Amino acid sequence: MRTPALIALGAVVVLAVGCSTRSSKPVATTHISMATSYRFDPDVIRVRAGSTVTWTNNDNFTHTVKVDGRPDHTVHRGDSFSEQFDSPGRYHYVCTLHSHDMQGTVIVR
Repeated sequence: MRTPALIALGAVVVLAVGCSTRSSKPVATTHISMATSYRFDPDVIRVRAGSTVTWTNNDNFTHTVKVDGRPDHTVHRGDSFSEQFDSPGRYHYVCTLHSHDMQGTVIVR
């Protein structure tokens, strides 16, 4: 016999899985938005070596951008931060203020 609580829990799990904001494949772009709802959009991008990637904060809250091995940068609402990627590889980035929800990857070819 199913209880109402168990049915409600199942609905929440299905909704959470269906609302994932993670990209399924890299997007060829050099611009990332810190969109509302605490997310990077797109979260996985592909660029050529030597490209500069720009993160723009379009959210109502302050966020940060920290790329593997590089300093953390605070990005206030309406501001942008840019970082150049000279060497091929995969670079993880994160908002250190909201690391559970906001992280992504820059793939440099």
